[in-house]
Amino acid sequence: MQVVARAAAKAAGANDDYVLDEAENGAAAVQRVREAAAPYDLILMDKQMPVLDGHEATRRIRAMGVTTPVVAVSSDVLPADVEAFISAGADDFTPKPLSKEKLGNILAKFGLA
Repeated sequence: MQVVARAAAKAAGANDDYVLDEAENGAAAVQRVREAAAPYDLILMDKQMPVLDGHEATRRIRAMGVTTPVVAVSSDVLPADVEAFISAGADDFTPKPLSKEKLGNILAKFGLA
């Protein structure tokens, strides 16, 4: 999803005002959020990641008191799958594939576009 998210961000008009950060797994995502010098504006969270899945990474980020919007991105789109992410602390859910249009809508929804 990292390559797709970066391409979609550029296509959606991301410029030098955006700093994109990528984590290779869920545990690294939690660590980056914990160690960030400034809060992230948005976190895109994939469900299927090595080391720590997106549900648990989201729970851990929320347990740290982080209020940054988390948008879950997954190809698992059954209502139970969406609810699992929302229950873990995600603010929104979007099905894969992530596109320029979907990312633009996400950015607009959270006042980032």
